[in-house]
Amino acid sequence: MTIRLLVASAIMAVTLLLCGCITPGPSTRFYQLDPVVEPAPPKPQTASERVAKPATVVIKDLRLPLYLDRPQIVTRNDGNRLELNEFEQWGGPLREEMTRVLVTNLGRLLGGDRVVAAPYYMATLPDYRVEVDILGFERIPGGRVRLSAQWWVTRGADATLAASSEGTFSGEPLAADVTYEKLVGSMSAVYGELAQAIARSIRPRVAGNP
Repeated sequence: MTIRLLVASAIMAVTLLLCGCITPGPSTRFYQLDPVVEPAPPKPQTASERVAKPATVVIKDLRLPLYLDRPQIVTRNDGNRLELNEFEQWGGPLREEMTRVLVTNLGRLLGGDRVVAAPYYMATLPDYRVEVDILGFERIPGGRVRLSAQWWVTRGADATLAASSEGTFSGEPLAADVTYEKLVGSMSAVYGELAQAIARSIRPRVAGNP
């Protein structure tokens, strides 16, 4: 056997030995928020409701703090310490995921499919635009998911402010060893409460009130 073959055989033997000694690390798991508002069952409409055009609502912008705008799911421990789990991540950019779910939840709450996210393509101006600032959205010490947000509703025709508000929403207590599946499920439920609050800011105006 030539020296070249001996060297090649030795390299292959070492490679196989190393491959046998290295154990695979934990795999990354990916999650997404889900809409929690169920579509409203169809109901008989009055003549005026059949003629009336559903209001169009555009989610103009949804802003996240920098500490949340990342792939890893963030939790908060005692004090101001944040934890980022490298192996528990969002399935897509969190801002886009939250916008998508808000569009679906609001569309179901407002009883129509004319809720869209910017950029949008419509022949006419929307009736209302919504902007949302997410101030915090994570599991906090004690186990609950907490969401803090501010939102603004402006008229599409002249961009005047129609409503603005802010709120903090909390989920049910979670065990310290809760799985990330259940944690994200609680986040979806709490995020649905924000959609309900925004819908309450829009509904009176859709009904024709100023």
